[in-house]
Amino acid sequence: MINAEEKSVDREFIIENAKRLIPIKSISPESGGDGESRRAAEICRILDELGYSDYKKYETTDRNGVVRPSVILKVGNREKTLWIISHIDTVPVGEINLWKHKPFEATVEGNRIYGRGSSDDGQAVFLSMLLLKNLKKENLRYNLGLAFVADEEVGSKYGISFLLEKDIFGKDDLFLVPDAGTEDGLEIEIAEKSILWIKFKIVGKQYHASMPSEAINANRETMKFILQLDEMLHTRYPDTSDIFDPPYSTFEPTKHEKNVDNVNTIPGVEVQYVDCRILPKYDLDYVIDDIDSLIKNFHKTSKARVSYELFQKEQAPFPTDENSTVVKELKDAIRKVKGKEPRVVGIGGGTCAAFFRRKGMDAAVWSTTVKEVAHQPDEYCIVDHILGDQKVIEEMIYSS
Repeated sequence: MINAEEKSVDREFIIENAKRLIPIKSISPESGGDGESRRAAEICRILDELGYSDYKKYETTDRNGVVRPSVILKVGNREKTLWIISHIDTVPVGEINLWKHKPFEATVEGNRIYGRGSSDDGQAVFLSMLLLKNLKKENLRYNLGLAFVADEEVGSKYGISFLLEKDIFGKDDLFLVPDAGTEDGLEIEIAEKSILWIKFKIVGKQYHASMPSEAINANRETMKFILQLDEMLHTRYPDTSDIFDPPYSTFEPTKHEKNVDNVNTIPGVEVQYVDCRILPKYDLDYVIDDIDSLIKNFHKTSKARVSYELFQKEQAPFPTDENSTVVKELKDAIRKVKGKEPRVVGIGGGTCAAFFRRKGMDAAVWSTTVKEVAHQPDEYCIVDHILGDQKVIEEMIYSS
């Protein structure tokens, strides 16, 4: 049992780490940032200060020529390892005027820590550090493995996917990804939807806005095409699955690249992205075939021409078995700490867990967190959630 003094020390430790890490921008080059190198370096400094200098840094270079580092630490000499997988990259700020707090400053108000990445996935990073700070090595039932990984927000190619090609993780290890959850801490994610991110390019003809007859308005044609695409996808893929929230596939137009600089020019090129989160029962290759057919039909009635590239394509793997060791032991630990019955669910968001599942490794996604704050203005995490999750994980890693 943690007494009040220990809890106060742990709270200050969490806040201190947040103040060190949140101000370090860690945005993917794909999203206009410089990558994770400075944040990874600070994590290594914290590990050194805690007396764990035997970590390993794994680096790869992305297509932009930027080094993408991940940091791995394993403590103990047991047969199996319980891995806590956290990611150290964040999404961009978005519309800065929507923020009341400075996004790259850890602002503490009561039990909340505000800042970009505080929840997604800073909360998991702070939890990992706290587990390490309080680790009782002599009582370990499993080794404690900590993986601080790059590139989760834009596909994980240079993060967990890269690491899974190394001799790091054991086939029978347990993998816990604190990257989604609920405020009651009772949901264990065992399944994810397939992800399809598509970049569409619609080419028309640029011309003066006073002479629309001489133009092919790429803006208007893009709107027409995206509306047709939206209707087709929702009609062709309507099924639901109660394990997921929401229970249906989602198809959302998101990022739109800049076109012309002035009001009185009709744009000749538009670039529009679409984010699809699709139930695992549907084969993504069939979805792509349907998109190809829609483009062919669109070309019959429009003078604009549509092309696309797949920004991300991840067919969902089989779910983690509800009777797997990691799920059963996590359930038992939640029951002991919270006194309530946990439940298994699926989500639309993509996490590192999917990459382990593809390799036949059992992974569960779990944390106690506020669902509505990730990627939002004034993102925050709650300190007591981290302290509570520490208790649950310690129930898993220590001998009775």
